[in-house]
Amino acid sequence: MKIPENVPWQSTGITLGRGGQGQVQLVRARNQPEGRKYALKILSNTGSRQARARFRREIEVVKGLNSPFIVQTFGHSSEDDDFQYYVMEYHENAKTLGSIIFSGDNPFYGDVTKCLQLFEDIVSAIEVCESASPQVVHRDINPKNILVLPDDSIRLIDFGICQVSDGTMITLVDENVGARNFTSPECEAGNDESVGAQSDLYSAAKVLWAAITSMQAFAREEAVFKNRSMDAIFPKQTDTWHLNDIFEKSIREDPRDRCRTAAEMLALVRDVRYLVLGGFPPLLMVRAYCPSCGRRSIREYDEGYRVFGNPNPPGVASLICDLCGYCFVRQTNVWQSTVDRFRSLR
Repeated sequence: MKIPENVPWQSTGITLGRGGQGQVQLVRARNQPEGRKYALKILSNTGSRQARARFRREIEVVKGLNSPFIVQTFGHSSEDDDFQYYVMEYHENAKTLGSIIFSGDNPFYGDVTKCLQLFEDIVSAIEVCESASPQVVHRDINPKNILVLPDDSIRLIDFGICQVSDGTMITLVDENVGARNFTSPECEAGNDESVGAQSDLYSAAKVLWAAITSMQAFAREEAVFKNRSMDAIFPKQTDTWHLNDIFEKSIREDPRDRCRTAAEMLALVRDVRYLVLGGFPPLLMVRAYCPSCGRRSIREYDEGYRVFGNPNPPGVASLICDLCGYCFVRQTNVWQSTVDRFRSLR
């Protein structure tokens, strides 16, 4: 599509992408023909009032979100213009996350620390959307809509099917809402449940799962707790098992079983990172490790009453490490209850 002469941007002749309702061209400012490059998104279907209204909503949403993790705008058309567009930042050699993790040479594969940083950046973008007035729900967070820059920072893009808390949501006729394997259940067609930040957190966790496994996400949440949990995929890489804590609070059918806000999820990410960097065993293995020397050398201490006094009440065990001699008690019924709760989801 040709850019009109009265628009202050000129094409470089390179099309960066195409979609059902528009395309993205690589451009420069007309008064700086050798200057910085930008990405200009054009609405092709200007004859559709519905498509036009949704495009205008997208412009208003993106220009109102200020975050280093969300694509920034540098100009746009007026509401009454025949040629509808907006201009975004462009980064040379940036790639979609999808093209990276499904390429056969995925730098995120099995790398818990790198994946946690990626996930934290995505959730930080969700937090900005959640804090916006009105609140914005992206509804289409998936690897294709996350740009990874050469410095490994990310940009969340394509707010074309976003929803805002003032009730504005414009979906085109016969259009699927979001990438099926990443979309939360409440965002699917025909579902009357409310949509909020928890919907985007669900999708972000699916992205995390795909990034660390190099596999396409599954269509429903049950699989992550069955043969696709971290301990099933990485049986010998136990640091990945800590991610089950994140999935258990995000990839859940009922939004009430997920973290309530992006801030709550960010706190969980920090906790998981602390466990990973500190070398703590995952919950499924904690019973085998000595909390003092970290060796797998603990056993029940039959004569624990000589150290701790009266016989332990039901559900409480005295334990001793055969290597360092550390003695302690553990309320094993609490541990078992937590493990059973996790395993019931698998």
